[in-house]
Amino acid sequence: MAAVHVGRGIGKMGSLINFRDIGGLPVTDGRVMKTGIVYRSNEPHKLSLKDLDKFNGLNLKLICDLRTPNERKSRLPRFVESGKTMTVNVPFYQNDEDFTRFQIYRQIMSNIRTVDFYQIMKDFYRKVLFESTDQIRNVLTLLAEQEAAPTLIHCASGKDRTGMIVAIVQLIAGVPRKEVVSDYLLSNPLNKSETERAIRLLRLLSGFRISRERLLPLLEVRSEYLEEVLDELLAQYGSIEGYLIQACGVDEQTILVLREKFI
Repeated sequence: MAAVHVGRGIGKMGSLINFRDIGGLPVTDGRVMKTGIVYRSNEPHKLSLKDLDKFNGLNLKLICDLRTPNERKSRLPRFVESGKTMTVNVPFYQNDEDFTRFQIYRQIMSNIRTVDFYQIMKDFYRKVLFESTDQIRNVLTLLAEQEAAPTLIHCASGKDRTGMIVAIVQLIAGVPRKEVVSDYLLSNPLNKSETERAIRLLRLLSGFRISRERLLPLLEVRSEYLEEVLDELLAQYGSIEGYLIQACGVDEQTILVLREKFI
């Protein structure tokens, strides 16, 4: 695994360009969040045979897939699941319907002059945190299970849905918000090559009617995406624990188990 950061698995594993360990960060009481418990990545369907040994060497007990059913079609991992690894699909939807990529593209093209990707992403973050509370509870309940570590959490690019779930876990562990946001923003340099490829493709398919600047909000993470929903969360519920208990229905024992597991 190349480009490994001190104490943390940050770098490439073949096509898992946004693969990293979510631990290794400082906690408010002076301790450090454990490593080797939860990893995050983009979708692992492109893993090469060369990288399978590295991937299998993680000895994953749980893979938590946040993609929708249409996203998962024809893009399932190449590895053969063993009896030791459980894969659970907990889909987070951007729209009321589970659109295919082609349907999303047609929708964009039909509104090409007015589509605002920046607002679309801000609305999506609100939808995840305030309308997908059942999914958040399900993911945290899975992570709290005794035999669930190590776990991999992934979506498509590993930046938005995965980024928000990881931020919640890190905040539960007591990682300072500034550190959580900095870790969230690592998706931009790690995804850079894929972002540029997507920009070229989308511009070509649109007949160059969409500029690079208009596309970037869709393909990057931005601190305000996460910061604004966290501000709203704290204004409504007072703390991450209050939000999880009142909005998501997570019981206090699950929060305590997660905190103990990660610190």
